[in-house]
Amino acid sequence: MENNNKAFYWLYAPAVLFLAVLPLNHTMALRLTALFLTAIVALRIFIKNGAPILPLKLPLALWAGMALLSLTWSVDPVFSLTEIKVEIGYGMLTFFSFFVLTRDPGAWKILQRALLAGLAGTFLLVAVKAYQLGHAPSGNDWDWQHGYVSYSTYLIIAMPFLSLSLLGALDNKARTIAWALLPIYLGVAYLTANRMFWVSFCLVFVIFLAGTWHKMTDANARRKLLMAGVAGIILTGITFFSVMQMKAPEAAMSGTTVATTFGDSERYIIWQYWLDRVAERPLGGVGFGRDLPHLVYIKPVEWPPFWFAHGHNMFLNYALQLGIPGVMVFLFLLGAMGRLFWRAYRSDDKKIGLAGLAGLALLVAFISKNMTDDLFWRTDALFFWTAAGILIGYIQQTGKK
Repeated sequence: MENNNKAFYWLYAPAVLFLAVLPLNHTMALRLTALFLTAIVALRIFIKNGAPILPLKLPLALWAGMALLSLTWSVDPVFSLTEIKVEIGYGMLTFFSFFVLTRDPGAWKILQRALLAGLAGTFLLVAVKAYQLGHAPSGNDWDWQHGYVSYSTYLIIAMPFLSLSLLGALDNKARTIAWALLPIYLGVAYLTANRMFWVSFCLVFVIFLAGTWHKMTDANARRKLLMAGVAGIILTGITFFSVMQMKAPEAAMSGTTVATTFGDSERYIIWQYWLDRVAERPLGGVGFGRDLPHLVYIKPVEWPPFWFAHGHNMFLNYALQLGIPGVMVFLFLLGAMGRLFWRAYRSDDKKIGLAGLAGLALLVAFISKNMTDDLFWRTDALFFWTAAGILIGYIQQTGKK
């Protein structure tokens, strides 16, 4: 039952603080303090309301178990153990804390609004930074947001929640705020000049478009939604090309095509280099830790350049760390999450269906954004587990009504 004691919701202050400081650089101590306090509040709710049915137990256990098993062959077990603590330990603490918190019905509104407020807070910081610089932030100007690639990942992970608020189906009071934030969201995303953001954004847009269209029964409403969707996809494509020109103005001036731009990308060189390293240790990798392959293989000072720090692909990095079996376990985890969200989407309950749709969009956004980079690490990994915990907690709580 919903807790009607408003004072009780002050206990959610650490969770709100965690969401506010998570995208900000140089806030590690405050972030971890907020996370541990959030975990204490979640434990209090867990004990008071009884043990909920914890989701994804087997895939999460296999994922964590594979990482721990890699300590037996890791080239640097101490490094791997530290990374397991940070990436898996903190990630699972975040996931289960927000899962438990969101099982209280009133918490959904608090956390949803906190997400929007945190998003708005980062927009305000972008405006302040632009005012200080006298121009729009670019390159290293995004350091306070962990860099423009990390911040664009934060933005795309937040997109499913922004979309839910735009629909107004879960919290009507957040709808007006979300529509006010949308043009600012798109403008700030454009300023990051991250090309992959717009690919992921288009996929999220299509997921919500197709999912909403599929459940509509009115033919006229379907046609209108389809027309709006086509217009949205075209505008996203135009924006993508504009961002490409921002990234490589000299190529745009010389008439270089999109295909040529992608064909000349350094990613192919990076991927080939690291695929060759995977072939050297296909069954176990070098041990858990995104940066461990770099420490093992990159010896020269001059070459490879700094952008060879890792494989720039989430699945390739897992192959480097844990071998092909590690990739299979990770795919099993993502597949289990996808199955959970798909089953929720197919529910007859509209609220559960929308939350399931948002979960599917979250997975698509997360996977697509990490195909040309690997941001399943530190800040963005914690935000992903936060988002997943909130959605799965809400789905289970609503399904019990």
